[in-house]
Amino acid sequence: MNYPDPILSEIAKYSPLDVLLADIAVRVQLTPTDHTLAEGHYHAIHEWLERDGSPLQGLIQVFYPQGGFSIGATTARHADNADFDIDVMVQLAVQADSDPEHVLSTLHNAIKGEQGSRYWDKTDRKTRCVTVLYEGMHLDVTPAVRLWGTEDRVSCIYHSKKLPSGYEKYIPLANPFGFADWFNSMTPPDAAFGRFFEQQSLDYNRMLKSAMQADAEPVPDQAPAYRKSRAVIALQLIKRWRNLAYDARQPTLRLPPSVVIAHSVGLNANRTGSLAEELQHQVACLIVALEDAERRGGTYRACNPRCDPDDVLTDRWPENTFTQRIFIDELRAFATDLERLQRGVQLSEMRKTLERMFGEKPAHDAVRKFMDRHVADNDANRAVHIISTGSVPALGSLAAPVYAQATPKSTPFGD
Repeated sequence: MNYPDPILSEIAKYSPLDVLLADIAVRVQLTPTDHTLAEGHYHAIHEWLERDGSPLQGLIQVFYPQGGFSIGATTARHADNADFDIDVMVQLAVQADSDPEHVLSTLHNAIKGEQGSRYWDKTDRKTRCVTVLYEGMHLDVTPAVRLWGTEDRVSCIYHSKKLPSGYEKYIPLANPFGFADWFNSMTPPDAAFGRFFEQQSLDYNRMLKSAMQADAEPVPDQAPAYRKSRAVIALQLIKRWRNLAYDARQPTLRLPPSVVIAHSVGLNANRTGSLAEELQHQVACLIVALEDAERRGGTYRACNPRCDPDDVLTDRWPENTFTQRIFIDELRAFATDLERLQRGVQLSEMRKTLERMFGEKPAHDAVRKFMDRHVADNDANRAVHIISTGSVPALGSLAAPVYAQATPKSTPFGD
């Protein structure tokens, strides 16, 4: 139970809240099955766009992921009637000043195909992309044209929105590839938390695999990389909370964009020592930035560090100070809950709060696993405690500090 390994010694310091938040995060990741399905759809759309007879045959230069998939921050769907999304850029060999409506319509037609083809009734044209709909997920494909002579992958993208009087059309610049590279450089995994989260994830996926095998369904062995930083996991937890909060209280409002939250997380990463502290820190930093904009009488502005000032991440949100204030109020309530959990509450109260914040099933299952671990330690005579405080290590015998002592097994009869 005593570990000379400095990484295990660091893991042994995790609090119950750190462990529970990590376990909840494990449960809101894409499952290996969903991840593999998403990758399959990604490659299938690429091949479909390149097919013989496609309006874009021979015009696709690069096909690459953007958004959460490119930074390891995609989250599973949060409700039965919700889905997860994969964002893709398709770099085209066309003129950069092409008509936006023509570019988007051509992409839409290329994906939709002929009547009766596989995507005929699965496409939805948006103002900047074409959405391909699947059961439980959707894939957003954004057309782009590389702007040569600039930083790698700075591109023109195309906006075209039909209005009663015609079309609203313009060509903004964007560099989602550069943003992902910047974010990943700002949030490298640290050794201790990376190893801990990876092990928790692999344990969970082995449990999922066993459950699936009971139904005689194959589960792919391939899984996404799980050795993540505290900042990336904090981002995923914030996104999960945002989805549930807006579903419950702000269903008519546009969601604060994930890329705006990711930008704030990247700017403020690597300044804490635990997952709970990282989550609190990131929420606090976001509140400060939004309230600073509010005090100046305007809305928050964030730009892609790899395409500044042209790629404005907040160009469509917040729409006004009203929607900005709503998000601030939601964040403040979130921060209050986190602070109360960090100060310490009964496990039953912690469970109820975590269920409200992140969803009933992931929070309930994480708390149940936490309780079962300590019951198993006691039953197997492996229970430990810290002499100076009498407290029980959050991970029990799985990671006990060097100064932990064995706890004598007890029964309700005092034996």
